[in-house]
Amino acid sequence: MGNVVGRTGFHVTHTKSVSERGAILDEMMRERIPGASKRWAQRNPSIVVEDEDSNIALVNGGEGDLVPCNDPKEVLAYGQQRLAKLSTPVKEPKRNPATGKEAGGTWTSSMFVLHLPKSLCREVKDFYPVFDENGHEVGRRSRWVARDRDEALQYFEDAMGYMAQEVIPGGWDAILGADVQFSESTPHIQVLADPFAPDPKHPGQLRTEYSRAYGSHRDVRDDKGRQISGQAKFRRYHDGLKQHMIERGWDIERDVDPLRHDKTATKETYGAMMDKQRALDEKREQIKIDREELMRDGENLEREEYLVRLARKEVEEERSVAREEGRQEGRNQGFAEGFAKGQAEARRLMQTARERLAEADATYAEAMT
Repeated sequence: MGNVVGRTGFHVTHTKSVSERGAILDEMMRERIPGASKRWAQRNPSIVVEDEDSNIALVNGGEGDLVPCNDPKEVLAYGQQRLAKLSTPVKEPKRNPATGKEAGGTWTSSMFVLHLPKSLCREVKDFYPVFDENGHEVGRRSRWVARDRDEALQYFEDAMGYMAQEVIPGGWDAILGADVQFSESTPHIQVLADPFAPDPKHPGQLRTEYSRAYGSHRDVRDDKGRQISGQAKFRRYHDGLKQHMIERGWDIERDVDPLRHDKTATKETYGAMMDKQRALDEKREQIKIDREELMRDGENLEREEYLVRLARKEVEEERSVAREEGRQEGRNQGFAEGFAKGQAEARRLMQTARERLAEADATYAEAMT
């Protein structure tokens, strides 16, 4: 245990679908759902069903605090209350007909996981069996349990203090629910939150802060005026969490930089190499921002091309209608002209017939005298 390194950090996933919250809570708060623990244990062999009653389910009490949760529906209800406060309704993603991929839409939910550092755990060796693809046991693996339950709960409380202040845009109010789990291979806390925060333009209402907190947003820039990428923000969050926990006395070790601890690297060499590394990191961030802008430009171009195609189609349809109208008008005009010519010809023939009839009558009369 003396050489076990205690590291801190978090993992997060996001979803746009509000309906996925139910599925997240089904696993997260399985100890509060009859039959769910056994069901999930069949899918996750790290779950120790006998220890499920040691987990702690929490829901936002509405006063900036987390209180015991008896039913995951309480978490869903609190989340719906916050959705109802949005100044702009949630937008569903739309499928791009050209690529077949979904784009746009509102990110509605975030799922965070923070593990208890192994330096605060006790190792139980050979606890879990390890099977090969044919189901044969080929070894054993360890389980890590909290050395002190109260200590673990304090650790998670301190860590969540930082998450609510620096990572989750809406702070404690945006944490819908959480579950401290002691029944798996490592103690951890799962947190369901939304990316909404007070809307400065609409008092009493909320707006999404997803891009400002986790992506690239025009309002969030570094000291050189460049947009900060999502990757850079997460590096800052992780580094800040480590510093926060160290300041509170937790035995947390920062990730070791092998170059910095290499005795053969001089101070000058190290500084020069780190300068180059920072320059490369800045270029990567700028490239990512440029790529995102190009993607947006591409989407705009696709829309413009679609509008151009639509305009061309409308013009062709108008031309087709005009041609048909012209042909019909020509047919109508031709019919009128033909009819007039026909009538004139009929009158001429009738006149000729009358003249010939008169001549015949005259010839007959002469013959009779």
